[in-house]
Amino acid sequence: MVKKIELHNHLEGTAAPSLIQEVGDRNGVKIKDGLVSKDGKYFVWNDFMQFLDAYEQASLVIKQPHDYHDITYSYLKQCALEDVIYVETMYSPEHAEQASGIPSHEHLAAISDAIYSAEKDFGIIGRIINVAVRHYGIQACEGVALLAQTEPNDYVVGYGLAGDEAGFPPAQFKRAFDIAHDAGLGCTVHAGEMVGPSGIIEALDNLKVSRIGHGVRAIEDSELMARLKNENIHLEVCPTSNIALSVYPNYEAHPLRKLYDYGLNLSLNSDDPPYFHCTVGSEYEIAKSKFNFTDDELKKVSLMAIESSFADQQTKDKLKQRVINDN
Repeated sequence: MVKKIELHNHLEGTAAPSLIQEVGDRNGVKIKDGLVSKDGKYFVWNDFMQFLDAYEQASLVIKQPHDYHDITYSYLKQCALEDVIYVETMYSPEHAEQASGIPSHEHLAAISDAIYSAEKDFGIIGRIINVAVRHYGIQACEGVALLAQTEPNDYVVGYGLAGDEAGFPPAQFKRAFDIAHDAGLGCTVHAGEMVGPSGIIEALDNLKVSRIGHGVRAIEDSELMARLKNENIHLEVCPTSNIALSVYPNYEAHPLRKLYDYGLNLSLNSDDPPYFHCTVGSEYEIAKSKFNFTDDELKKVSLMAIESSFADQQTKDKLKQRVINDN
């Protein structure tokens, strides 16, 4: 069984409807009518902004630090059962503070405790990317970047930018990324998902990033493809998410195979797994069944993900040996 690596998921978005219901009940928060279907799944949305609204509505029930602990531990346990050995998860400090009124460092402490426990219990290693939400505004995004200095945490290894890509292009967040980079964090930005190649180009021209969240629409620009390869920019590819959110109509139209065959540096990721009815494990299986990846190619994908992760070198070396030796 190929050992798997995940670099792109949103922590609140990993929580299954049943767990969101449990958290809502204990916090006395009722889930919005229609958010969960009768068969216990998140409802079907029609566009990206409607998905964001569903995500925000579900996340409103998360109030206490132990809610974040339970969500983190549950997800890492699930991943470990699928032979995932390393996970980077994106946590939004602004969102957590707005929803709970509790300082983000308390939530981060709970997430960190869950990561520690999951590694002890299941052998899976977890790390945190503090992610800013672009439609919360420039100042808020810079505030998230500053947390690396004001609220240091050993498990926080990265800074990212998510949210409404079309409405808030990347160049305006240059200072936020400068702050994060100077603090020693690895940097990634959502681009090339809802906006075409121009969004990726703008990000590369203005932000100190080594990874692009999604980035699949680079396939539309041959010069950009060459640049990504030459600069060894890593793409955090989320195939099923792209289908669910209509970036592509089906797997046959998705460029995963072309991106890999071109020689780009990439990984396979679930994004918001219960919303898109996938897991890290299923993304690896889809790579085999829909895109004809071999086990050796999937090992290479895992090794690329490790090398492009924001983990320290000692952790990377340990993870590489586990992938190579299948243990």
